Amino acid sequence: MMDSIDKSIFIQLCGNCRVSYESLARKTGLSPTAVKNRVNNLIESGFVSQFKVILNHKYMDAEDFQAIVITDGTERIEELVNTIGTNPMVGHISTMASVNGGAYLVWGQYEGSEMLYELGSFLRGFPEVHTVEFHPLRKLGFHPQRKLDSKDAVLEVEFSKLQRRVLSALLKDPRMLMSDIAQETGLSPKSVRRALREIMDDDFVHFRARPDLAAGGLVNLNLKIEWDEKKKTIEDLDKWLRKEYPLEFWDPFVSALEPIVFAEFMVDDLHEAESISKRIRELPYVKSTTTLVSYSSAKFPYPAELKLREMIKAKT
Repeated sequence: MMDSIDKSIFIQLCGNCRVSYESLARKTGLSPTAVKNRVNNLIESGFVSQFKVILNHKYMDAEDFQAIVITDGTERIEELVNTIGTNPMVGHISTMASVNGGAYLVWGQYEGSEMLYELGSFLRGFPEVHTVEFHPLRKLGFHPQRKLDSKDAVLEVEFSKLQRRVLSALLKDPRMLMSDIAQETGLSPKSVRRALREIMDDDFVHFRARPDLAAGGLVNLNLKIEWDEKKKTIEDLDKWLRKEYPLEFWDPFVSALEPIVFAEFMVDDLHEAESISKRIRELPYVKSTTTLVSYSSAKFPYPAELKLREMIKAKT
């Protein structure tokens, strides 16, 4: 099980998997060696399943979505999950505990209303599926450092030859040390450092750890919360959740269509999950909550990851 320090490190890795051991040491009060050991334990225990480099999807004119897929329970779970995962718009599928039939949370990215329609038709097309609840999502607090004045935002992204060489190495191992990147690319450490700084300052690329809480032994709690937007804004709700659950609450997935947010928590057991759900349901501005508990997950390449690989390959 993770203690509070593990959770703090884990959250930092999911936000930026290239965060240094020294930086994590300063934030946790541990030595860099102790931090490194904890990171390795998170990987070995399964809490961290992958490290990825992805294009910031705001620069590829893409939007996030989340869908709740309900079946009649006759499907072969692994087969259905893998088949849904063949769709290039799908990046993650969580299998949920369900009373009747099967239930799945599906995340991914789409470009334009036509792809959104195609995705909905795809998910509804399985004979075992009888309900698909679809939510295009909006991200809180996105402030691009460069103005996107082009209709096709990806045209704003232009990596230099130096940056492409560094990214080619990082696509193999997103946490590769700068000395190893220099050896892999034949560049000097100074050039590697400069390229990395430019890449991260531009915010065109994100370095992420992809978690698997169920594999690591924690409970992955997703609360579908409907709130009264006349009483509170989503920013107010987000602020309250972060204050009350700083080590349990993840970034929210906010519906772009209605006042619904999917709040994800990592908790130690079902008792803690029930306590959080009950407390949130009792807030005066919350209309309803639906508790969704994941017991397994499957990960597939996100479009933003595939797009970045295409961009680097095309110029190499």
